[in-house]
Amino acid sequence: MIRKQRGFSQEKLGELAQLKNSYIGDVERGARNISLDSLDKIIAALDTDLGAFFNFNEIDVTSNDFDKTAVLEVHKQFLEDRSVDEIKLIHKISRDILLTKK
Repeated sequence: MIRKQRGFSQEKLGELAQLKNSYIGDVERGARNISLDSLDKIIAALDTDLGAFFNFNEIDVTSNDFDKTAVLEVHKQFLEDRSVDEIKLIHKISRDILLTKK
């Protein structure tokens, strides 16, 4: 999540975007739809652009600004909606790959 990558709390993002922090929380949880005006304010507050905002899972591993924490967060997001069996399989595959390279 870009907000967390920037080190912003919901309160800080709300302040920067001139939106209530409860609104930010509701949008993040999917409890509320976001207006285009609010989306524009959030993107500006995050100092990003629309393309980067909607492609946050794309991480440039060749970048000098590679952020291990951000990569781990992306992987966590990939796994959140998976079943326990899928997570176990992914873990096994990852472990096998990493242990093979040693």
